[in-house]
Amino acid sequence: ILNPLSFTAVPLKVTSDATNCHSIYMREHFIRLMDPNKPKGRTLFLLNVPPYVTETSLETFFKRIGNVESVLFAAKPGRDETTKWYEALEVPFSSAHTPFKFKVAYIVFQKSNSISRALALESIDLYNSNGGESLIKTGMELWHDEYENNFILNVAKTQAKINAYMADYDKRERAAQEAAKNSEADADGWVTVGKDGRNAGFEQKESVIGRLEDKLAKDKKTKELKNFYTFQIRESKMQNIVELRKKYEEDKRKIELLKQSRRFRPF
Repeated sequence: ILNPLSFTAVPLKVTSDATNCHSIYMREHFIRLMDPNKPKGRTLFLLNVPPYVTETSLETFFKRIGNVESVLFAAKPGRDETTKWYEALEVPFSSAHTPFKFKVAYIVFQKSNSISRALALESIDLYNSNGGESLIKTGMELWHDEYENNFILNVAKTQAKINAYMADYDKRERAAQEAAKNSEADADGWVTVGKDGRNAGFEQKESVIGRLEDKLAKDKKTKELKNFYTFQIRESKMQNIVELRKKYEEDKRKIELLKQSRRFRPF
């Protein structure tokens, strides 16, 4: 358990005119188990480090105090403190992209007297002492860089994922088509594809294509609308007149035949 009284609280400034600042807690690093990456007497331990703080910015600042051998980040102090803080993340880490995650830091100096000088600091100034330019990116500038690194600069990585997905999709489609060809068609010529090939659709066999075409033509003729358009009504009337005249002539011929046979009885 970390004792808050053992730490020195210092404000973290990203600009020279900053007034309300985030607090960093510092102390000399010491543990029972020796770690060659964090030698005793030369390592400064920082707690509550914001996600936008980078290793390069801390190294640049603490070089003003003494020569820095290394700057290490960890997800949290404890047994796993030797693990890099970004190794526990689900997404790969790149130096240009800082995930939004608080962490701890270890500053390893080349000389032990740099520890006492660091603990005497009144603030950690992550900006250029000459021009006041910030050593880190925050706000919209940080979000813009993260967006570019995730979506714009990783074109090759995105294309590789697309190619892998399409290769797997084509493989599944070919397998589904082979399964459909080996299946038997029903009475209408349709082949139902099973679960493994449900994306392949249906397939018609050539032996029933002609029968399907005849059936479609018959259905089309049955569903065709009659006397719907004006020209259809006109043609239908003309056809009825022709049929009536033909029937009238046939009736006249029958009457003549009856007269000739003297079987005509009008009254």
